[in-house]
Amino acid sequence: MASYRERLTADLDRWIAAGLTPAENRQAMLDMAVEPRRLDAATALALVGVVFMGAAVIAFVAANWDGIPRIGRFAILITAFLGAAGAGAWTGSRGRPNAANGLLTLAAALFAASIGLTGQIFDIAGDPKTALLGAAAGAVLLALVGRSSGALIAALLFVGMADFLPPQSYWLAPAAVVGVAVAWLWRSVPAAHAAGLAFAVGVWLAADRLTPDGINQAVPGLAASVVLAAAALIASTRRDEGRQEATILYGWWVWAALAAFASVAVWNAGDTVKVIHRIAWLLISGAVLALGRHDRHAQVTAAGVVSLMAAVAAVLFDLGLDLVYAAMVFGAAAVLVLGAGWLLRRRSTP
Repeated sequence: MASYRERLTADLDRWIAAGLTPAENRQAMLDMAVEPRRLDAATALALVGVVFMGAAVIAFVAANWDGIPRIGRFAILITAFLGAAGAGAWTGSRGRPNAANGLLTLAAALFAASIGLTGQIFDIAGDPKTALLGAAAGAVLLALVGRSSGALIAALLFVGMADFLPPQSYWLAPAAVVGVAVAWLWRSVPAAHAAGLAFAVGVWLAADRLTPDGINQAVPGLAASVVLAAAALIASTRRDEGRQEATILYGWWVWAALAAFASVAVWNAGDTVKVIHRIAWLLISGAVLALGRHDRHAQVTAAGVVSLMAAVAAVLFDLGLDLVYAAMVFGAAAVLVLGAGWLLRRRSTP
């Protein structure tokens, strides 16, 4: 894919040829163009190395668990954590944000390991959920102090793990909302990916657990799809500001909304409900496909294509139940799609 500067150069040449831009302004405009910062191979390898280093420290302590005195185990964990946090602060103050991000992420992982292993060292009974939430709180503090997207991602991971442990809790969705806000303020692409996915999982989990007993099991999927579709709509309206974070959130939430709506298909229902769901699924998938093409958003377009294929597969699976029913679904979907296309064409024609 061509870089932003290369695309701007080509556009400027066309604008100059058309007489829209003075030729003498060409170089000055190119000099003002700021190329988005990318993660180079060396930095990516360094971040992977930091992760492996953290795993090595934890594995070393675990391998020599019985041979290291209790105070020695505790000292190793604390020293490793303080060393990573201090190194992250030092590199951040020296203008090396990538190194600081990696080291603070390592510190968040070591802090989580320290919470779990300290209880074993001193034979302190603890609750795994509380330990994970404590680790998340520590990771959040490291993230905010050091502006670390990696530590923020670790915090969301710990909260998500805690929500899957008994008793039931609903921390992931609100934590993800905070993560989205932080990603927006920091203009952080990695944090936007993590927060967008965490919000989708949190909404789906909350919808499933908050549905009263005795209610049809398809309801959580429908409720989650509505909430996620609304979130995707909000994110799409912010794309006009040129924010990449909005584009990322828009894509994640469209995928999640379609997946939540498709999950309704796994529950047994009567023929009438099944026909309505399949028709709606086909129409929504086609609409998302058209929306992705209109917005030039590859991820949304791909979501529409995959959802449409899944909807067709679901209908074909239902063929063994009733061939007439399948014909009704495809026929109704075709009429509605063609009618919508005709109306759009008529409106766009002067």
